[in-house]
Amino acid sequence: MRATTFSMTQIADLWKLQEIDSALDSRRATVEDAQARLGETEELIAARARVEELGAALRSAQTAQKDIELEADDIKAKIAPAEQKLYSGNIRNPKELSDLQADIDQLKRYLSAVEDRDLAALAVLEQAEQEWRAARAELEALEAAWAQEQEELRERIERATAEIAVFERERAEQAEYIDGDLLKVYDHVRRVHQGRGVAKLDRNLCLGCRISLPVSIVNRARSGNTVVQCPNCERILYAA
Repeated sequence: MRATTFSMTQIADLWKLQEIDSALDSRRATVEDAQARLGETEELIAARARVEELGAALRSAQTAQKDIELEADDIKAKIAPAEQKLYSGNIRNPKELSDLQADIDQLKRYLSAVEDRDLAALAVLEQAEQEWRAARAELEALEAAWAQEQEELRERIERATAEIAVFERERAEQAEYIDGDLLKVYDHVRRVHQGRGVAKLDRNLCLGCRISLPVSIVNRARSGNTVVQCPNCERILYAA
């Protein structure tokens, strides 16, 4: 503990300075927090990547289904003229007719298998499209919420920055009322004790560290003739 001769008015002025400093700390913390939250979130980046991934899967499913569909069309294109030839009456040879019928039957069996694959491919395509649409809707909702939050953060930064400028002017004006040596002590204690360099007295209790102080220290602080620091937390004691 150090005891230095200063007036009680100086301690009151110091308390007012601390209130300004606390307001400055709060606004600066607001700006720092808001600035840290500007920019895309990991959730948004992941959602966008998910949409791109599902979009690629959807395009792949579309291509696969289209290829099967084209394969089926190609088989149908072979069956139609073969059946026309079969039923045209131009072929008289029984073996030739039998062979042609066998070829048509084989093509139809192949077509049936391809059409089964097409149905499966359509189901895969439908599922892929549903998943892509759902992910896209989720991304759009996230982007809308993110855009709104970003605007709010920018507005918060702007307001807090304007308030900081006001409080900085107030601090400079208030500091002019305080002795330079006392201000140095206050600034030092404030740096090492969570931004609080002055603590009020509540009866014999230091409200900075909640320690009960000896009567001699309390009386000295209340006398207003000296600046007294708490022997425990070093904060300057203010008997309001």
